Amino acid sequence: MRINNKDFFIDNIAYVNKLVAKILALTALLSPTFAILSHCNVFHISKTYILITFFLTVPFSIIQSLLVFYFGSKSFKNRHTDLYYSLQNFAMYFGLSISALILAILGTSARIGIYISYTIVIFLSCLYYDTKLTKSMTIFSYIVMLVSLYFKSVNRVNEGMVTEDPFTDFLSYAAGFTIEFIFVFLITWKMTRRNHQAMEDVLKANIKIENTNIDIIKFIPTILKQHEIITGFHTEHTVSYVDMLCRELKSEGHFVDILTEQNISLYSAAANLHDIGKVFIPDHILNTPRRYTPQEYEMMKLHPLKGKEILDALPVLWDRKFNRIAKDMAYCHHERYDGTGYPNGLAGNDIPLCARIMSVADVLDALLSRRPYKREMTLTDAMKILSDGKGTQFDPVIVDAAFAIQPLIYMYSQEVAAKEYDVIINELNWRQQNMDSLENGRIISDEEQMKLMHNS
Repeated sequence: MRINNKDFFIDNIAYVNKLVAKILALTALLSPTFAILSHCNVFHISKTYILITFFLTVPFSIIQSLLVFYFGSKSFKNRHTDLYYSLQNFAMYFGLSISALILAILGTSARIGIYISYTIVIFLSCLYYDTKLTKSMTIFSYIVMLVSLYFKSVNRVNEGMVTEDPFTDFLSYAAGFTIEFIFVFLITWKMTRRNHQAMEDVLKANIKIENTNIDIIKFIPTILKQHEIITGFHTEHTVSYVDMLCRELKSEGHFVDILTEQNISLYSAAANLHDIGKVFIPDHILNTPRRYTPQEYEMMKLHPLKGKEILDALPVLWDRKFNRIAKDMAYCHHERYDGTGYPNGLAGNDIPLCARIMSVADVLDALLSRRPYKREMTLTDAMKILSDGKGTQFDPVIVDAAFAIQPLIYMYSQEVAAKEYDVIINELNWRQQNMDSLENGRIISDEEQMKLMHNS
């Protein structure tokens, strides 16, 4: 599962944006609160001030809520990933800037005390782990604070609260607030930089662990090759086909809530394990250079159940998400869309999506790959078989996706065929010669094995 730093920090931006949106939603209550308090003669606030507060808080809180709750939803993210990133970055600056302006407007009143609250926006910016944002919001908040303090001084003079001229009164406020802002900036900037670096370090460590897990999972086909060489190569091929199909389905707008970038990576990784149950199938069946007999076929049909049993013991990976996908893929990839498959006769959407995708990838590779008992099919013939199985063996939209990526399928199938067939034949010949010698009651020496391998 490839999760990069951008994914984490964008998700964090979306999370903090929601927090800021909730704070802005609460500020929409300020204007009615001021109106009620003024009406009750708790303190006098002009109607102009109340209206300004209303038109600054209510519309902008609605805009911020739309940005983070509608355009920030998972379904919107999956459908419009790049736009989602842009809107969340915009909402980050928009929400903090509006918050700073609201505080500044409140601070212009001679009868409302706004002091440490001017720094709220700067501390909120620390939650984004972005030093550039913290710097820019500190500068912006400082400028609007100075403007706010000046108008506060003007109002204080107009209401007879001080006898000094507005500029002198403003300077007495501005000097002290500037010193406080310097300290606040140094603290928040250090906090942001340290937190960002700490998160980078944690993410790198997590990604290293995840990549190690994936590398171990990718090693499974290598193990399978020692048991059955064809299955090993087949597994590697299906990983690529699953990835291609997932990305095409997503680009066409199918299953976008499921086929996130993370899930596509998990589907592709889990494809390495879809035939793991074949380790229970005897070698002479797996490696036979002919088609299976009815009895052998019944034995082969056990591999989905055996695969599930193996994967039940798999250590927990990615909060069990990978475990569930891997088991579904191994256990259900021979189910058919019309319910006539095995082992449970599931039909339609009762078959997990990962298994429906795996079913198409599985058959596609079987058709396009050469075997000792058959030649590979042409892409045209293989696609004809997929088309014939549309709605009966396969999910129709997945078959349509396969048709849409035929050039990719063709290039990949030709690439692997060119470099793998000779290896498979040589390996099978070597195994057959070993089996013939053992059947004749002779133990093969290391030298003879090396010679057989060389000759094959």
